[in-house]
Amino acid sequence: MRILLIALLTLVAGLAVPASAQEGPGSFARWTHFNGGMVRLDANYVASDTCQAAVDAWRGSPSGPAVGDLVIPVTIVIGPNPKGCTDTRVVRRIVSVGATSATELIQIYFVTTSGKILKVEKVAISTY
Repeated sequence: MRILLIALLTLVAGLAVPASAQEGPGSFARWTHFNGGMVRLDANYVASDTCQAAVDAWRGSPSGPAVGDLVIPVTIVIGPNPKGCTDTRVVRRIVSVGATSATELIQIYFVTTSGKILKVEKVAISTY
């Protein structure tokens, strides 16, 4: 009975790992200076295929959604890769945005070239 339970737990753990690995590395943000100023955002999105790329990025939200007072909205456009297909589905874009020291979060909007929101991600700003 004990061996059966261990085997079952091992099987469940083995099946759970690939599902979490498909989510990608996730996004993160970090202050570049001790007293505020600039935040370096490393945004990662798992695309539907290997022929997608982050074709544009800007500070601001797409039309419609509102953000809080201490949140910086960043929009990243996911579209066809002009360089062709790659070997990974993870789309990465690094953006630097200005912020005050009171800023708590960055809200990332991943959108299509037509403006449809694919994913909204909230990222806390870390210090070193």
